[in-house]
Amino acid sequence: MEEHSMTTAGETTPPIDGEWEYTLRPRTQPPQKGVLSLVHEGAALTARLRHPDGVSSGAATVNGSNLTWSCPIGNNPAPMRFEAVVEGDLLLGHVDLAFGAFSERAPLEAVRTGSDARVPFREGSVALVETLAASGIEYVFGYTGGVSTSLERSIVGHGGIKDFNARGELSAAWMSYGYNRMKRRAASAALTWCVGALHASPVVYASKLDSTPLVLMLMESAAAWDMRDILQDATELYPALKPLSKYIKRVVDGEDLPLAARQAVLAASTGKFGPAVLDLTQGAMYQRTTVRTEPLALPEPPAAGEASVRRTLEMIEAAERPVILAGAGIHLADATGELRRFVDTTGIPVVTSGAGGRTVLPDDHPLNAGDMSGWGYFGTGTKVAEEADLWIAVGFSFSQTATLSWSLAKPASVVHVDVEQSQLGRIFQPTLGVVADAKMYLGQLNSSLQASGARSRHRAHASQVVEIAAAKDSYAATLASFVGTDPIMPAAVGQILTEEVPAGTVFVNDEGFPVPGMMYRESKYPDGFAAPLGFHYAALGSSLPVAIGAKLAAPDRLVVSLGGDAGFYYDCGELSVLAERQLKVVTIVLNNGGLYGGRRGREHGGPGSIPAKHWTDLPETDYTAVAAGMGVPGERVEKSEQLAPAIRRAIEADGPYFIEVLTAASTMHLHLAGWPDPSPGTRRKGGHGDLTVDGSWPN
Repeated sequence: MEEHSMTTAGETTPPIDGEWEYTLRPRTQPPQKGVLSLVHEGAALTARLRHPDGVSSGAATVNGSNLTWSCPIGNNPAPMRFEAVVEGDLLLGHVDLAFGAFSERAPLEAVRTGSDARVPFREGSVALVETLAASGIEYVFGYTGGVSTSLERSIVGHGGIKDFNARGELSAAWMSYGYNRMKRRAASAALTWCVGALHASPVVYASKLDSTPLVLMLMESAAAWDMRDILQDATELYPALKPLSKYIKRVVDGEDLPLAARQAVLAASTGKFGPAVLDLTQGAMYQRTTVRTEPLALPEPPAAGEASVRRTLEMIEAAERPVILAGAGIHLADATGELRRFVDTTGIPVVTSGAGGRTVLPDDHPLNAGDMSGWGYFGTGTKVAEEADLWIAVGFSFSQTATLSWSLAKPASVVHVDVEQSQLGRIFQPTLGVVADAKMYLGQLNSSLQASGARSRHRAHASQVVEIAAAKDSYAATLASFVGTDPIMPAAVGQILTEEVPAGTVFVNDEGFPVPGMMYRESKYPDGFAAPLGFHYAALGSSLPVAIGAKLAAPDRLVVSLGGDAGFYYDCGELSVLAERQLKVVTIVLNNGGLYGGRRGREHGGPGSIPAKHWTDLPETDYTAVAAGMGVPGERVEKSEQLAPAIRRAIEADGPYFIEVLTAASTMHLHLAGWPDPSPGTRRKGGHGDLTVDGSWPN
């Protein structure tokens, strides 16, 4: 066979001339062994392969320690491309095989003939853990079972990833959810045995609806048993979880584990955040692989096009009463700083989406008009939004709760900005749809305004600022009226917390609601407050494990878990985790004797159709004694004067602390504000529980 040579690019480092005993590992064939000879002839390098089918050779190029060449193998006349890295007496890489329509990338390893060097094989579980660490995973939360130990052993042995055991699969997944929500990327993963995976599935779906990064790994038995009726058969888990996932792969070959882990973290942490599921088989954990692990650097989020930025500013200039609609996407993009800069520059008020967008600005910022929703914080949000002639909606999904079932008056001009293209025009057609990350987009607007030096004319709307301030004063007075009264109202708890907690305290309230009565003021929350629990899924009983994840993600901040007695039944077992780890989380349970939100929901069934207490009342329970039995000290608050001292003791405690507050029959959220008269072209709808789309956009 004719030989061709190529001049080397750069010096050969290290020396590579000589013979190498190689092994090629195609997936569909047994390993192929042979001898590779690398020979310099002047400045040119030639690679010769002696293999079972004969001898072939081709020109080679070496650049530092990187080696490439092409030559045919076997009966296929087409040359195959080889790429490898030389590390001392080891050569590691791959070859791109192609036989007709079939192609694959097969691992290649070689040892210099006569050397004592060994190829650094590692088992699939080791490669998986190495890749998770290289992709930014810092914790694995889990609940053991079956052969999940085939991966647990490598997590424990790695040393670079911390492991954390929950009291069940559901809580383990919620912990990972809370950790990642604080970190704004998939910085942790959850691990379950196959039969426990569906216990964790609510968190997979919550992550999808709430745009939260999540990586769930489930371990099942070896794929060799797929065609048999084995104990704890997991073959249907993949199709069960696929509709809930943003990314999902079933991995049966250890060679795929590094890429699967990398792709899962990448999918969960980019674009519209969401859940990635790895369905892992036991056999893949023990297969040996030389596939390299590379550090994962997440790509820059997308910016808006210059034309979209220019058009936005033109629409703002033409508008008389523009309003910014800020949703949870502002928090998820860490864009509160850019939002505040834009608001302070332009004087345009901000209306938020309710629980998700609450506190993108401090509550006492003069241009924070409150929420456009049924929650009614401050009472001016909906009014300001409906009076606007332009909405600039950023990270705002126009959900049912934010829009009262899409019944609020909508202006003719709307700019809608979202990192996910499919969100734009999904319910109605915006005037301008912009695919961009919220932080990037607002930063571009700020840069353009700074470069132009233009002064916004919208600062002249002083009457609007006065109206917002008056509504806040009225709201504050209403909240203050709850303090010191018996029975204790949930809003009184939030008022005391407002005054007592240190700056930057993290709150997790059940179902993702804002803490009732809590005010996030400039003095303690200058950058606003992003809750670690989303609101679209609104899951009952998630507050404590999410708070545990949040505390691990932000160990220097006080974390408070607050929820009702009905939700506490879901996650009370995690108190023993707090005691075991001496993790400083303050747990507050509001005990009103039942699921009061469920009682309110009976109204949707029609008058008298369901008894108000059907499935909602709970037996009298001493939750403080339950906490003490699990090793968490605490106290029971029955009178309003006991509340503030109890919270101070909880803050001062060295470890976890539990407070049970006996409260009046009330829900965990407030409907305090009066509604402005609706536009003649609209009629108010109730939101959650509506039966028809009549009166909803675009009707």
